[in-house]
Amino acid sequence: MKKRLMKKSIIWVLIIILIMAAIIIGILAVNKKNNEKTLLYPIQVDGKWGYINKMGKMVVEPTYAWADDFHDGVAIVLLNNNSDGSKDTKDQDSVKYGAIDMTGKMVVKPDFSYITKYNEGVAGAIQVDAMTYDLTYFILDRKGKILYTLPSEMQIVSMLFNGMGLQTQSEGLVLVQDDKTEMYGYIDRNGKIIIPIQYHEASSFSDGLALVKNDKHYQYIDKTGKVLIDASQYISGKSFSEGLAAVAVQNKDRSTVEYGYIDTKGNMKIEPKYARAYSFSEGLAKVCVGDSINEYSIGYIDENGAYKIGPTLNDSYDETLISEGLVPIANGAGGYMNKDGKVSIAPVVTKDNDNYLKHNMAEEFRNGIAKVSLSDGRIGYIDRTGRYIWTPRK
Repeated sequence: MKKRLMKKSIIWVLIIILIMAAIIIGILAVNKKNNEKTLLYPIQVDGKWGYINKMGKMVVEPTYAWADDFHDGVAIVLLNNNSDGSKDTKDQDSVKYGAIDMTGKMVVKPDFSYITKYNEGVAGAIQVDAMTYDLTYFILDRKGKILYTLPSEMQIVSMLFNGMGLQTQSEGLVLVQDDKTEMYGYIDRNGKIIIPIQYHEASSFSDGLALVKNDKHYQYIDKTGKVLIDASQYISGKSFSEGLAAVAVQNKDRSTVEYGYIDTKGNMKIEPKYARAYSFSEGLAKVCVGDSINEYSIGYIDENGAYKIGPTLNDSYDETLISEGLVPIANGAGGYMNKDGKVSIAPVVTKDNDNYLKHNMAEEFRNGIAKVSLSDGRIGYIDRTGRYIWTPRK
């Protein structure tokens, strides 16, 4: 009798566990769906910036002088005292950066001269002294709390010109530079020195490794500073992505530089033969072959070096990444291709080579929406069918 009751109890416990698991899975699915719906996109109306949702509906009214994309649930916005809302940085006292959440609430007070994109819950920030023009660097959390104020001789690399595009914190570490020696090292978000300032060159961590240059040679180090890959035989290298990193070797016979890919053990997985080679995303990487920019054959290879798209694309030689299964070709003038090399979205912009800094460009997809920036300053957004949810305007 007792055994029978115990067996029934176990069955009921299992049923309850299954029901609770189903409820939790359902809640997570709903939350994920809601998060996708609530991701907002910056737009410009009559010179002022606000945000729309993926349906093209205005969510945050245009009131800012400039607004960035959302990352980590917050977005950097610019406020100034110009009545027209223009991004005029001549008077530093009138330029202040802060951050908002997806309700439009200011979560980081606009007390800073600049703030980087958030990643892993932190961002770099800077204040410029109005009298001396001295710079002070900070590490902030998503609520604007100052986690660490850097000493006057230390700078956050992601806020320097040579660090543009880098994340302030990557895999728990912040890349910093000593202003006097111009050497690099790594700290955590609270300012603790994890890897001493000692490198002539350094990059952010990815896949647990970072490329550094110590004296004359390149190395890949782990997060303790231990050398895991001796890259001294390479004349340059790039960060790891999806387990592979592009490295460059000198082809003495042809007097050219050629890129291949190594794995996280330092083994050459894809032999050097590319004039340019970029990061992997969603299993593919863009590569260029040829003796000059005007003669490049361009395509996308898999982790074995086999072409999956191209290699004869009429594409730009700049880095573009696969995002949500699609990639813009020729900045969108060739439309978007899927990972099978088929055009999924017809051309969304016209080719414009008049100005390298300002040209038509269709960008990567984020939750089913892609930004389209035109050379005249207008921006719009398309969905995965190529339909505009927000027609280009400024």
